[in-house]
Amino acid sequence: MNRFFVTVFAVFAMAMASFAQPSAVKNAAKSTFRLVCYDANGNRNAETYGVFTSTDGEAVAPWSALSTAARAEVVDFNGKTYNVRTLVGVNELYDVCRFRVDASKTQPAAMATATVPANSKVWLVNFADKKVKTDEYSVERSEKFMDKYAYYIFAYNDKSGVAGSPFVNANGQVIGLLQQSETNIETHAVDPRFATTLAFNSLDVARPDYNKTAIRMQLPDDSKQALLMIMLTSEHQDSAKYVGYIADYIAKFPQQVDGYTTSALRKSNNGDFAGADADMKQALKHATNKAEAHAEYSRVMYQKLIYSNDSLYKEWTLDKALGEAEEAYKIDPQLAYRHSAAQILFSKREYAKAYDIFNELSKTSFANSEVFYEAAQCKAQLGAKNEELIVLLDSAVARCTKPYTSVAAPYVLARGRMYDAMKDYRRALADYNEYDTIMYGRANADFYFTRYKCEVNMRQYQVALNDIAHAAYVCEPQMRPIYLAEMASLQLRVNMLDNAVKTADLCLQLDADNTDALLIKGVALVGLKKKPEAMECLQRAKTLGDQRADEYIKKYKLVGLSFEF
Repeated sequence: MNRFFVTVFAVFAMAMASFAQPSAVKNAAKSTFRLVCYDANGNRNAETYGVFTSTDGEAVAPWSALSTAARAEVVDFNGKTYNVRTLVGVNELYDVCRFRVDASKTQPAAMATATVPANSKVWLVNFADKKVKTDEYSVERSEKFMDKYAYYIFAYNDKSGVAGSPFVNANGQVIGLLQQSETNIETHAVDPRFATTLAFNSLDVARPDYNKTAIRMQLPDDSKQALLMIMLTSEHQDSAKYVGYIADYIAKFPQQVDGYTTSALRKSNNGDFAGADADMKQALKHATNKAEAHAEYSRVMYQKLIYSNDSLYKEWTLDKALGEAEEAYKIDPQLAYRHSAAQILFSKREYAKAYDIFNELSKTSFANSEVFYEAAQCKAQLGAKNEELIVLLDSAVARCTKPYTSVAAPYVLARGRMYDAMKDYRRALADYNEYDTIMYGRANADFYFTRYKCEVNMRQYQVALNDIAHAAYVCEPQMRPIYLAEMASLQLRVNMLDNAVKTADLCLQLDADNTDALLIKGVALVGLKKKPEAMECLQRAKTLGDQRADEYIKKYKLVGLSFEF
């Protein structure tokens, strides 16, 4: 009898053990979710499984599902749906990603801390309609990567699971996430602990392979790195993502001014000035650095007032922008805030007041090239002599480090123009040449025309012809006839008669009624002893109303010369 009871007890104990094991396995389903992805038209384009890894909505799942998603959501075991909010990290090689959902409380999966040995039994878990489904697998082997994570290969099983479904051990701990195999023979899984370590850096936002998904990356915890990520995002075409990142930044760093300013500038550039104003008022309310908030409010207003043609929005004025800059300086007397006030005063045409501040700043550590240049502009508006202006422009150029970069370009050019106005053509040309070097020979047509005139004044005709030809090449199409006529005029002046005719013809091909070109061609043809053709050009100019034509006809004694149109 005792042996009988012992046997019955043993069988009962074995039965209890067999029931206890599936209970732990099935319990793991409560940490599992179904990931549903949608395209831009709202159609489902991928569906996988994954597991929660924290109590506050962090999760891991296959990256391939989210890689092209316009929107995604997860449905947990209890049927609750949460939107996928941000990506935390991605690994394409192992097809896993880490992300967050809009859930305040989630049940994380228990992770296995040790590699499951070969021939061990594990279970693939997923669910549907709150019913748990488990399939038993056997571990064939595992491969270690990164010295501590496991990549599992399972023995053949005729059941086909859904990617991202968790494999769990007898204790209900997740050992791996199912990966889609290129063959039906083997089943693979990657250690989910690896996925929980994935994280982006701020530069990853510029990677093209991550820009296929509309799901935003999670901003770094460092505000400067987060701002860099936003800046990089602004260079791409996805405006919805950019707006989302700005909102994320403001939510994550509500006491930083940068987020509100970035949002306000974007709205202002799009004509939403009321929205921009609301953003900056939020900055004044929430930002820790009140002085910076006032200064940025001033800057946002000032940019709109200077660069926008909008005249309907009356709330922003130069006086208001000045008031915000002065308030910033009152709270924190930074020279940069004082500089902003001077710039606004200049725009208000209060040149004397603006000059006093620029002059004051020129005697401080803030004395950079811009300050001296702006002081020169004030002096010019106040009617100062060129000799006074050149001193200030010399100081502006002197503050630039050599070799000069694009930063020095406007100051070098301004000084060159001033020397030109003073008829100091040698120094003017030296600055023009320096400017052209800084610009790598890619300046605009107006610059080459300016240097052309300076070279003509110095009687450097060949280089002048080169510059006017280049101006005609790089200019806007409507300006080309004007530059070509100027080029033909100089060719005529230096007795390059054949070239003058050819250049005038190029001009007339673009503008048949250009009387300058007709007159130049006519005079050049006289010099080439082709008077009938010359008379034809001059008569055409006369017909078009150019009174100079008669003078040339009389001068070259072409009156009564027969010709045909």
